[in-house]
Amino acid sequence: MIMLPKIKLSLILPIITLLALTLTGCVVSGPREKVPPISQETPPSIGDPFEAKPLTGVPEPFARLAGALVASGLNRSKVVSFFNSPELTFNPSPMEAKLRELFGIFYRSDLTRAVQEKLWQLGYDVTIDSRYGSMTSKFIKQFQNDHGLSPDGRVTDELNLRLKVTLAAAKVRDLAAYKPPPTTPPSRSQTYQQFTNQTAIRDIKAFYEADRPLFAKMEARFGVPGPLVASIMWIETGYGRFFGRNRAAFSLASMAAATDYRLVASNLTDIDTNNEARTFLADYAQKRGRWAFGELRALLVYAWDNGLDPSVFLGSIYGAIGYGQFMPSNIGKFAVDGDGDGRIDLFNKADAIFSVGKFLADSGWRGDMKDEEKRRKVIMLYNRSGVYVNTVLYVASILSNQSQGI
Repeated sequence: MIMLPKIKLSLILPIITLLALTLTGCVVSGPREKVPPISQETPPSIGDPFEAKPLTGVPEPFARLAGALVASGLNRSKVVSFFNSPELTFNPSPMEAKLRELFGIFYRSDLTRAVQEKLWQLGYDVTIDSRYGSMTSKFIKQFQNDHGLSPDGRVTDELNLRLKVTLAAAKVRDLAAYKPPPTTPPSRSQTYQQFTNQTAIRDIKAFYEADRPLFAKMEARFGVPGPLVASIMWIETGYGRFFGRNRAAFSLASMAAATDYRLVASNLTDIDTNNEARTFLADYAQKRGRWAFGELRALLVYAWDNGLDPSVFLGSIYGAIGYGQFMPSNIGKFAVDGDGDGRIDLFNKADAIFSVGKFLADSGWRGDMKDEEKRRKVIMLYNRSGVYVNTVLYVASILSNQSQGI
C-alpha cells in the first residue's frame, strides 16, 4: 500500500459550503470559473456549430442548437427526444453568470485602470488592478455621491473625464506613491474546514473503509494511492452525497442556446449600457456558447454511448458531473469502466474511483510521490486552488494512515 506523507492541519479558513464548491464545478476560482483540467473549458474541435438550420420538432430557443447537434453527427431522434424533455426550459443563469464574470475581468480594462488611478489620487482607497468589481463600483458610487452625481457605480468615459477635472482641482495623493496591497504566500496548511473537521474525517474514514477493495484494485492498475482518490471525491461531492442542483445537460443546452445574446440581454441591463458594452457581451456570448455546445455534445455522446439518460445528470452550473466532477469533454480522455459492466457511469462509485485514478496517473502521479512539489503540481491540475490541494493532501494523509492500520 502506498503511503502519503503527512501535512499539518490548520482549520483557519471560514466555512465554505459544499454547495458552493459543487455549483462552481470544482471551483478554481475566488472569482474564477472552476477550470482545472477536469473542468477545463476546451473548445469543440468541430466547425461553427450554428451554421445548421433549426431542427423541426424542437421547441425554441433550442431548435438551431438541435440542428447543429444533428449536423455534427448525432442521432436525430435522440436529439429531438432530449430537447422535448418535459423539464427542459431555457435558463439564462449560466450564461448570465459567465458574462458578468468576464465583463468584470476584461471589459475596457484600460479605462477601468484610469478610473481607479484617479479615484486613488483623490483619496479613495481603491485597489488599482484594472478589474471592475464590487469594490471599484463601491468607490465610484462614493465619488458620485460626494459630487452630486447619480450613483450608478459604472466605469464610463464621462466618469473618467469628471474625475480628471476633479483631480486637476484637488489632487490628494501622488500616483507614484501607490503601493499594491501586500500579497502573502499561500499557506500550505489552510484547509476547507467542512472537509477536515472531526465529524467530516469520521465520515470519510467510514466511506473509504467500506470501499477499500475498490481502491486497492485501482491502485494496482494505476499506481495512484486510494486515499488520494477518495480525498478528491470527498471534496468534490462529499463522496457522492451532493452531485449538484443543476441538470448538467440542461444548463449546457441553455448556455449553448444563449450564443444568441438576445436571450440573456434583459438580465444584463445594468452592464449593457452602450453599444460598446453590448458588442463585448454579445461577442463573449458567442464564444462561451460555442464552448457550451462542445461540452453538451460530449455529454450527450457519453450518455448515449453508455446507455444513460443525459437529462437526469445532476452537476455544476457549467456541466461538471459525477463523484469527481468531470467536465464532459474530459470524460473520453480519462473515464474508465471500473466495475467491468461494459459501460462508464461516473455516478457509479467504481467507475468514478478508476476514472479519478487514471486522471492523476495521466497527469504525472508516480508511486508514493514523496516529493511534495510534484504531488502538489499534479493535484493542482485537478483544481488550481492551493487550499484545495492542502485539503486533499491532509485528508489523504489521514486515510493513508488508516489504511496502514495506524
